[in-house]
Amino acid sequence: MGELIRKVSELKIGNETFAVELNECTNDTGYKDIHIQNDKFRLNVPQNEFMQMAACVLLAQKQLKLIKQTEDK
Repeated sequence: MGELIRKVSELKIGNETFAVELNECTNDTGYKDIHIQNDKFRLNVPQNEFMQMAACVLLAQKQLKLIKQTEDK
């Protein structure tokens, strides 16, 4: 595990709260690690993969809004 740089945020999903942390990289890629974790769950991804995942979630949100607007007409 890389060393903690800083806590970025907290994320709430349902009744669960997750810490989002930025950590030093643990391999030779140079990308820092993003940890999303609580006492029951832990996700560790390189910063570049996290940015791809975040972009996919935002795109899916936008597409869902567009679908809902089309269905309401």
